[in-house]
Amino acid sequence: MSEGLKTSTLQRLTSVLFLLVALLGIAVGLLWKKVTTMEDGGVNVTAQTAELLSVDSLKKYAKELKLNTKQFNACLDNCDFAQRVGDEFAEGSAFGVTGTPGFFVGNAYIAGAYPYEWFQKVIDFQLNGGDWKRPTEDVKILVDKDETNGEIILLDKVPEVGSAPIIGSGDAKLTIIEYSDFECPFCARFHQDTWPLLKQNYIDSGKVKFAYKQYPLNFHPAAQKLAEASLCANEQGKFWEMYDKIFEASSKVSAQ
Repeated sequence: MSEGLKTSTLQRLTSVLFLLVALLGIAVGLLWKKVTTMEDGGVNVTAQTAELLSVDSLKKYAKELKLNTKQFNACLDNCDFAQRVGDEFAEGSAFGVTGTPGFFVGNAYIAGAYPYEWFQKVIDFQLNGGDWKRPTEDVKILVDKDETNGEIILLDKVPEVGSAPIIGSGDAKLTIIEYSDFECPFCARFHQDTWPLLKQNYIDSGKVKFAYKQYPLNFHPAAQKLAEASLCANEQGKFWEMYDKIFEASSKVSAQ
């Protein structure tokens, strides 16, 4: 190969190499920008999450609900209901609750934020005096022991309502007890999608009464104080108003 041809080839290779290096530099720069943006966004989301579910925000929600804020703030700061939250968690665990949300619908346990239609089938079957040993076609799938299509657990003994906040008619034929975590995204989904329909069609109509018990998971850092705040509000007769407030905030966090 002549010296001229060698030089020309070398120049072309050098140009290609410089082009590849330039493209690689651009790609690295874009990737770095994306990662930095994601990290910044993560920081912002974390900060926003902490703000929406913070103790300061809970005190703000209490003010919006026109609670006696001095009493509420003292209740929350002094951890007045910390022991009760722990007791309810232990009780739920003793009855087989391992995650949230969990629902005792009469003697049927539903583990998870299933759609309204599931609750509707279980509730209607029990209100109509159904016998789970002879399930009708519409609920048979729920007790076929095939967990791939969803399943309920039938129990001989369920928790007592006790002093839990309760909504609905005292004469209601059926009681539902929810064990839940205010920071749990699945619990927030239940509150957003299923709760309004349950309340409208069964609670407000006097067919069902609904009780709430605390089950804050230890990997949700805000869950304990959220649980305590709901009980501090309950002390002033506004549990369900605070229930809605906290879950609305929790839904916003889940959507981020």
